[in-house]
Amino acid sequence: MNESLVSKYKDIVTSRGLTYHYLSIPAVDDKPTLLFIHGFPSISYDWYHQINYFSERGFGVVAPDMLGYGGTSKPTDVSFFLHTAIVQDLLDILDAEKVQKAIAVGHDWGAGMISLLSMKHSDRFLGFAWVAVTYQTYGPFPPIDVILEMNIKEFGRPLLGYWKFFEQESAPQIIEKNLESLISVLYPDDPDSWLTLMNQPGEIQAFVENGKTTKRASYLIDEHHSRLLESLRKGGLTSALNWYRCMLGGVNSRIMEEIPEENQFIKKPAFFAVARKDHVCVYDYSVPLMKKYATGGLKMVEFQGGHWVHLEEPETFNRELEGWIRDTLQQS
Repeated sequence: MNESLVSKYKDIVTSRGLTYHYLSIPAVDDKPTLLFIHGFPSISYDWYHQINYFSERGFGVVAPDMLGYGGTSKPTDVSFFLHTAIVQDLLDILDAEKVQKAIAVGHDWGAGMISLLSMKHSDRFLGFAWVAVTYQTYGPFPPIDVILEMNIKEFGRPLLGYWKFFEQESAPQIIEKNLESLISVLYPDDPDSWLTLMNQPGEIQAFVENGKTTKRASYLIDEHHSRLLESLRKGGLTSALNWYRCMLGGVNSRIMEEIPEENQFIKKPAFFAVARKDHVCVYDYSVPLMKKYATGGLKMVEFQGGHWVHLEEPETFNRELEGWIRDTLQQS
């Protein structure tokens, strides 16, 4: 990220009393504002390619450190991770910045947040862009062992084996002792390593507990790697892992009760950057869901790499996203 942008960070106390640390760059003329929402185990810096690219072209940018990360509050109580409350935190930020119309871009858990923004607050946005992780609705969350069995029946292998580790009480402490190990798994040079380390139960825990590392991806440059390490060392993993534990603990299981059925469909234009080698949010699961729910228009762009498409192929990603935004604004 351009060093001049570091001074653009602000802090806000949201309506429920939590502090959010976020980057804010105002739009030039009538350009829209992009709300970038990251996932695990990231910080807002994960979007530095996009922040530089779009701000240089006059787009407004809002990029928060999400709950549990960076300079934002890190509650240990999972009830704070009710997703409807988190999306209200995001709206509080947009209100503070007087952003009336925005385009929401979400990766990983951020993709879940923009799904909910689409369902509950579609009128606030011009469009929604999902990165690697598809649109999703909510429902009662089965025990992880049941989910893994369902994965095997549908896809021939488990997908969420790493959740078995993340749900354990000892997981934050184990990871904090071996941060380099976890980062090497999550940002791997070979995305196919996820077929074992992320998909298969027990594999990531044994790998991290033993302090092993695999070759780190070249797209996780030293500056980014250092910032990520510093953030996780300072803030720990207890709060960050609540993104998983809130699902397993049923915190979000009743969200759909307050959402009319017609609002489950994406009414605004949708963009989906599909990662062919994301072995957790797999193509055969992601694409049919997006096609089913994106009734307001859909542009899908396939990337041949893994989960971090906005880092791995930033030039292509930025160009495609900007083109979709341009086409979307012409239609609106």
